[in-house]
Amino acid sequence: MQTISAPVAAVATHAAGGASIYWIFFLLLIGMTVWMFWQQSRQQKSRRQIQNTIAKGDRVVTQGGLIGTVEDVKETELTLKVAEGVKIRVLKSAINGKYQQGASK
Repeated sequence: MQTISAPVAAVATHAAGGASIYWIFFLLLIGMTVWMFWQQSRQQKSRRQIQNTIAKGDRVVTQGGLIGTVEDVKETELTLKVAEGVKIRVLKSAINGKYQQGASK
C-alpha cells in the first residue's frame, strides 16, 4: 500500500482547486456572451418596432444624426423634410428613432 506524502497531497488538492477557478471563469464568459446577444436582440427588436410604426408627420433622427419630418412612407424607404424646400430619401433601416426635443438617451 502506498501512501502519499503531505506535500504531494497538498499539490494535488491545490491543482484540483485551481481547475475549478477555470470553470468559474468559463461559465462567467459564457454568461456574459449570452447576456450580450440577448441585449443586442432586444435593441434590434425595439428599433424594428420603431421603424415599422413611423408615420407621415413624425419627427425622426437617422443613425447619421439628421433630424427631419417624415413626408412620405414607402415599404423600405422614407422621404424626410430636413429644411424648407429640402427633402431627402433614406432607408427605413437608417432611422434610429423618433426625435424628441431636449430628450437625451
